[in-house]
Amino acid sequence: MSNDNKINSPLICLKTRSKVKIISYFDKEVVSYVKINMEIKFEDTKFQVLKTIPVTVIKDYFLFNKHKIYV
Repeated sequence: MSNDNKINSPLICLKTRSKVKIISYFDKEVVSYVKINMEIKFEDTKFQVLKTIPVTVIKDYFLFNKHKIYV
């Protein structure tokens, strides 16, 4: 499956149970990275966090919400 199909795939953070969305993929040197947008709720406030992580660690920290997509 191409990376284009994985963008906007719904994810859930395993630690906070927050909603996460993949924004983009890119390669730097020999490592592939993914940029994610995470929405964290704390009481009456919502925070948005942008984070860049290696593609290989997505399944360690996030769970694909609706689709079974393997990275």
